[in-house]
Amino acid sequence: MGLSTSFFASQEVQQREVTLSDGSKHILFFKELPAVEFRKFQLSESSEDEDVRATSIAKLIAASLVEKDGKPAITVKQALQLKGAAANAIMTAILDVNGFGSKND
Repeated sequence: MGLSTSFFASQEVQQREVTLSDGSKHILFFKELPAVEFRKFQLSESSEDEDVRATSIAKLIAASLVEKDGKPAITVKQALQLKGAAANAIMTAILDVNGFGSKND
């Protein structure tokens, strides 16, 4: 007997409304990430290298944020240019999509 598909990251694109600090609301699209991406994030966050720690959130955003058709929406280089509040709002949506936040659906 194999594991249920619910154990695996879905390839289905999920929509979330993201509110920025100026009050503007934006519809963004995300994909679930496999556990290995969160493990990479955890390892990056605990790195002794400041640059590795500083890019950890940008890498997670670039891995999860997609266009409606599932294609990547942002590169790591672009994610590094996000405002802090915007990156935090996107991270909240990523956590939600991956089952770590409250459901907005």
